[in-house]
Amino acid sequence: MEMKEKIAERASELMLQFGIRTVTMDDISRDLGISKKTIYQYFKDKKELVNTITHLHLNLEKERFQGSANDSEDSVQELILVSQCLRESMKDMKMSLMNELQKFYPESWQMYEDFKQGVMLESITNVIIRGQKEGYFRAEVDPNIVAVMRIEQVQSFIMRNLFPREQYSLYDVQMQLFDHFIHGLFTIEGHQLFNQYTTSKVKQNETLN
Repeated sequence: MEMKEKIAERASELMLQFGIRTVTMDDISRDLGISKKTIYQYFKDKKELVNTITHLHLNLEKERFQGSANDSEDSVQELILVSQCLRESMKDMKMSLMNELQKFYPESWQMYEDFKQGVMLESITNVIIRGQKEGYFRAEVDPNIVAVMRIEQVQSFIMRNLFPREQYSLYDVQMQLFDHFIHGLFTIEGHQLFNQYTTSKVKQNETLN
């Protein structure tokens, strides 16, 4: 791993744990056992470091979302994979972290907004259109409206205090929202295929245990 990537990776871990503004360049250099001068050889300031971390993270997320379509046999399986990507993307994010990005690092925040309105929205819209063509999703559903609704559902756990984390787990909330979402989306055939996938997964878990 190159030094620039090493710095960005460790800085990302520290910022996720302690907050973006809390972690200083001194903290990063001390943790990595390198001088601040070395860090500044790769990043002119902390803003550039945060922007680089955001860019690298979103590129990885983009690959995962695109892989959902490539790895799926049908729209129902793709929806399951895309929803997993959404949950994984959100699970480490904290409201305080997102607020810091929005308030103090506008370039990074814009990257996230572009990713949400581009990759996320496109992934969900495309899978709904695919599902309608395959007969698994209801034809009267508007893909664009439902895609926006789904993203806002997932993000609501992070950006708003609707479900305090001391009372609700991310997994429980997201699974309840997903269950509500699919019941308004699937046709009878879609429900049947979804049940086949979930039953198969349960059996696999029982075998592994």
